[in-house]
Amino acid sequence: MKLLEKIKQRNAVIGVIGLGYVGLPLVNGFIEAGFKVIGFDENEKKVAALKKGKSYIKHIPASMIGHWLSCKKFRATENLQELKKVDVAIICVPTPVNEYREPDLTAILTATASIAKCLKKEQLIVLESTTYPGTTDEDVRGVLEKTGFKAGRDFYLGFSPERVDPNNKDFMSTSSVPKIVSGYSNKCLSVVKALYDTIVTETVPVSSTKVAEAAKLLENIYRAVNIALVNELKMLFDRMEIDVWEVIDA
Repeated sequence: MKLLEKIKQRNAVIGVIGLGYVGLPLVNGFIEAGFKVIGFDENEKKVAALKKGKSYIKHIPASMIGHWLSCKKFRATENLQELKKVDVAIICVPTPVNEYREPDLTAILTATASIAKCLKKEQLIVLESTTYPGTTDEDVRGVLEKTGFKAGRDFYLGFSPERVDPNNKDFMSTSSVPKIVSGYSNKCLSVVKALYDTIVTETVPVSSTKVAEAAKLLENIYRAVNIALVNELKMLFDRMEIDVWEVIDA
């Protein structure tokens, strides 16, 4: 069965690499949509907690994880060899900066190398981690194509940035937040879009993975600048004995 058909029939097995604040809500979205999910994380304590139905993230209740386990739609593991069993591998690992304030892609490339060891035809690989434009098409694709498989021909490759809208009551759940989707080729994009159409109410296709990567950076930078500006104004207003919250409400 072709991957597109497996996705539409909810028969595809989803692998989520990185079970943090991005990965766990994604796991829930796919389980609620009817998929089986395997969660991967190198942190033994996280995996052990999930196996016991416990949560380590504030907005993910233990009852939710208990539901995943009771319906037998989820299991967590540290064994990346089990990536051989998934049809879709989604990378949700951290991308910190190093001592020189440069992006550290170690976690992304390590996860990609693990996928490459288990890569098979008709698999879909999606990067969700925040990164600079070019990471998916150049770095991730380069590692995967060392296997001899080609993106867009033998396997599908895409980028769909994680996205949250804090404190916006209209977009509180993962499914209600519009999600950007992109692919290395048009064929890749169609598969990526089909996948995320199963878990979000609106997908926003863009012309390339670079555009999607840049969109995520723009949103983060815009938000960071706004927060920094308000923090500076708060200090100024405090000295002037002005209540910043009253100003904001006004």
